[in-house]
Amino acid sequence: MRITFCWDDGALQDQKLFALHEKYALPGMFFVPTRNCEGRDVLTPQMIRHARSPWVAFGAHTDDHVYLTQIPPEQIESQVTANQRYLQEILGEPVEDFCLPGGKYKKEMLPLLYRHFKTVRTADTMCFHNQGPLYRPSFHFYPRGVKSLAGNALRNASLPEAWFVWRRRDVPYFALLQELLEYEQGRDGAQVMIWGHSWEIEELGLWDELEALFVLCRANYRECCVPYRALRPAAGK
Repeated sequence: MRITFCWDDGALQDQKLFALHEKYALPGMFFVPTRNCEGRDVLTPQMIRHARSPWVAFGAHTDDHVYLTQIPPEQIESQVTANQRYLQEILGEPVEDFCLPGGKYKKEMLPLLYRHFKTVRTADTMCFHNQGPLYRPSFHFYPRGVKSLAGNALRNASLPEAWFVWRRRDVPYFALLQELLEYEQGRDGAQVMIWGHSWEIEELGLWDELEALFVLCRANYRECCVPYRALRPAAGK
């Protein structure tokens, strides 16, 4: 089993996530837009530069945090490359991973995105055997209902996980997430990708639940927790 953490939108509350990743020495990937058309403040260049460490890495998330399905096709390339250049200038290193705002895309967009990035990530849930370079996550760190989890598992052909979740439908969400980690540890080739938004965690008061997950991962799954970029060999990159 390999576990990766990734966080979207570059909200100012990401600074709390930086501190948690450093505290528990668990790697995390942060997908940051240049700005956010929804009005939410984003990390400044100084914040990004200061946060970069062995435990904190950055990927692209478009120039304006626009859904690529909602803009003219001819604007897609400029949206992704402007943000890529922005982050590369801040970090002084290549930015080769991209996350789709809202997870929205059309298949015909992917060849363009692959010209600029080694990986592209969606906002799915209940996917556990990614081969890349399109990555579909396992868990959204957000209290989704069991019907949502089971439905997504069925849609993504994660049939053992759908049955596992349904049999434990009375278990609270974050306890269920921990049980699923234990379950996946015994399955060959499992890739558990956990994603979320720091602003959601802040709004819902979920910092204690997140830290409990970090404590668990540090204690029981430390060797399983890998940098996001470690997934690239599975993508043939």
